[in-house]
Amino acid sequence: MKRSGTAQIQTAKEGEENLIRIALVDDDTNFHIICSRYVREFFHANNRMHELRLYSSPEMVIYDLKEGRDSDVYFLDVEMPGMNGFELAEKIREHSPEACLIFLTSHTELAMEGYEVKAFAYLPKSLAGEKIRPALQRFLDEYKKKKKKAYLIETPSRFERVEYDEIIYLYREKKYAVLVLQDRQVHVRKPLRVVFEELDSENFMFIERGFVVNIEHILRLADRDLTMGNGDVLPVGRTYLKTVKRMLLHFWKDRI
Repeated sequence: MKRSGTAQIQTAKEGEENLIRIALVDDDTNFHIICSRYVREFFHANNRMHELRLYSSPEMVIYDLKEGRDSDVYFLDVEMPGMNGFELAEKIREHSPEACLIFLTSHTELAMEGYEVKAFAYLPKSLAGEKIRPALQRFLDEYKKKKKKAYLIETPSRFERVEYDEIIYLYREKKYAVLVLQDRQVHVRKPLRVVFEELDSENFMFIERGFVVNIEHILRLADRDLTMGNGDVLPVGRTYLKTVKRMLLHFWKDRI
């Protein structure tokens, strides 16, 4: 298959250490021109090094993912022939679990489908000029926070740094708080409440006395069952349900 897409690299001030990679996937190449301008203007104003890749078909994105060329941010047109934006998002999640997915749509009623793939935002294409910059600003703010925040585990035998976004949820097990990560579990000999207070982040919340979840990893709330990004289904305590719903709505309010 032919090498996919074109790439535009914008320079930033000397010393900028993190290149942010953005992919725009849209079969409308005229929209490439519009979106490119807004992205270029935003990162130039913020003095951030970035690379913009333009794709006219989902197949091109999948090829690059298999070749190890992934992106930090994906702008995905929802309505594309052959494979729609939601289907492509599922493929992206297989390779890039933490990528920021921003859907471009002319039909906002489709937004609920994006919960399955942890959508970051939905932008009406007709309002792209107004909405792209605020969405990128929110991404950049969260990107900076994630780069800095980590939980430090120190014991007589080991010292470990766990990034916040690695933590899917925590649960209590006797005298330990257990951090559930994508690939393993880490035991900390502290009460769950103490670890929760040490995390000191609005992204973590109690859903029951013995469980704390990272709201970024929530896929679905059905009745009192909370489905997490790793497939685990956790019970929401009856007295916690109203608070959990409120926090989920608050978390998602700027993303739809």
